[in-house]
Amino acid sequence: MTETQDALRTGIRTLAPLRLNEIVMQTNRFEEMRDWYAAVLGIEWPFENQPKEPATTKYAPGERQVRAVDVRSTFGRIGGPQGVVFALFELPWLKPSSHVEPGINHTNFMEADLDTLVKRVELLRDAGIHPHRVSNHGPVMSFYYRDPDENIVEFCSANFDTPEKFVAFTQSEAFRNNPSGIEMERDDFLARYHSGMPREELLKI
Repeated sequence: MTETQDALRTGIRTLAPLRLNEIVMQTNRFEEMRDWYAAVLGIEWPFENQPKEPATTKYAPGERQVRAVDVRSTFGRIGGPQGVVFALFELPWLKPSSHVEPGINHTNFMEADLDTLVKRVELLRDAGIHPHRVSNHGPVMSFYYRDPDENIVEFCSANFDTPEKFVAFTQSEAFRNNPSGIEMERDDFLARYHSGMPREELLKI
């Protein structure tokens, strides 16, 4: 870190804490993405903008900074009226992702508890949506999915019942030696969950 960056960080820390307010995804598969996220996140899309003219008449191919009014777009909220805004922008000039370019690696959603996580995983399973990866990372239990554009979406729940225990594990030698945890199989995990196995044993690394 440069001296300028360090000074900036020091100054930023004097401000009130930030909170995540909005996530905007860009896509050229608008209907598929809209319907997938509505189903998987359980959100409503109360508003969908239809541009008066094609976005390609206003923007050059490759442009990412667009106005919502100029593209087909929709907005919802995760977590109710005061939750995070989740939006989709249709950029028709996008090409299929090569998954090798810089950008966000994946999006993570934290469930209220393990029971809620299991319920979501089972609802997704019953709808034909399956994780490509399941991991017990130690601090959290995670299920990873791919949306229609192949973006990775992670749903997880904390493995500890207090913030203090959670933080203590992340500072342990066991976590430093293996921050990825152990890979698991969904149906095996669900079977052990429903067998009544104690949570400590079920979530043990």
